[in-house]
Amino acid sequence: MGSDKSVHVLTLLKEKSVLKELDNEYEAGTKTQVERDAHQERQQRHQGIANEIKALAKEKKHDEQQAELSDS
Repeated sequence: MGSDKSVHVLTLLKEKSVLKELDNEYEAGTKTQVERDAHQERQQRHQGIANEIKALAKEKKHDEQQAELSDS
């Protein structure tokens, strides 16, 4: 994976960590409608991050396969 992609994955993982901490705080506290809405948005972002990481991994695998073919 290129350096830019590695940095992007690390950024996504850091964001996911922050979201998880916010979710932990949400679980421990009272739940107003605003907090429930924010929690739902965080859950959607969690899924978005997971999808982005999967796409980057798939792209990396494709790039590696292309490199192997061009080296042959």
